[in-house]
Amino acid sequence: MNFQQVKPDCCDVFVWVAVWRDIIRYWVLSSNEVAANRHYSAGQHRGNVGEGQLHMRNDNIQDFAKFEARPDKLEDAIRMAHKRRSARE
Repeated sequence: MNFQQVKPDCCDVFVWVAVWRDIIRYWVLSSNEVAANRHYSAGQHRGNVGEGQLHMRNDNIQDFAKFEARPDKLEDAIRMAHKRRSARE
């Protein structure tokens, strides 16, 4: 799956949700973690500035395990991602 039209400069934290028939998964990343991620492609469309997409596939989904959050801990995960972002500024 690709999370498209991602604009890391326009927010502090991203919360991504993937829904399959048998499971729902959540990932929480700071905007800095998205922009610096090796699976993030900046410049999704020619001429776009500050916009890209993050590629999550079967062969790299394990790279996002550290960002996965349990649904009952989403608020905590969001607050922690915001702190990580603030610490890098």
